[in-house]
Amino acid sequence: MKRNKRQYLELPGDRRRGAGSWFLWTLLAFVIIVAIAAAPHLLSRRLPGLPDSSDAIIVLSGGGGRIPEGYKLWKAGAAWDLYILGTGRSARLSQILPETDALPDWEYSRIRIERWSGNTLENAVSAKGIVEEQKYASIILVTSDYHVPRAYYIFRRVLSSDIDISVVRVNTERNKFSSAWRWARRHFVEGWKYWGYRVLMLWE
Repeated sequence: MKRNKRQYLELPGDRRRGAGSWFLWTLLAFVIIVAIAAAPHLLSRRLPGLPDSSDAIIVLSGGGGRIPEGYKLWKAGAAWDLYILGTGRSARLSQILPETDALPDWEYSRIRIERWSGNTLENAVSAKGIVEEQKYASIILVTSDYHVPRAYYIFRRVLSSDIDISVVRVNTERNKFSSAWRWARRHFVEGWKYWGYRVLMLWE
């Protein structure tokens, strides 16, 4: 049963203090939960951004805008090779990037798709094989803004420490006000998944 302001003021002092304490503890718990989720995203702002040049661009498929952004960077000369990871077993390059059909052979051959990896950890394992086979010294990792902290952490743990990893974050929500809730939810969930992977990979 709801109480109005007068009824609340008429409560005994200890009951009013109890109600106030419950509210403050609830607010504190909420702030802590949000802060823990937000911390990885705030810290990720300090990660290396787009370099002058790199050996390869690695795009993690699964989020809107990632592949076009990676392709645009590649066409601009940010790296020599372009890899798109986790496209699905039936994927074809002409389906993913129809504009590549017009490329000359010497450019077309520098774009490769990988079909088997199904999550970020498998993406990193796949990338490790590519980097070691091609003897790359640096890569540009392209993924969604909300995915950056977890993706970078996993790639940093899986790849050799002497590989330079730069990050390009793709804004999948396009700053639409109507997408604010989805933006917040994705960042909150990914923030907690980041900490989960930190615990999981302690034993790796």
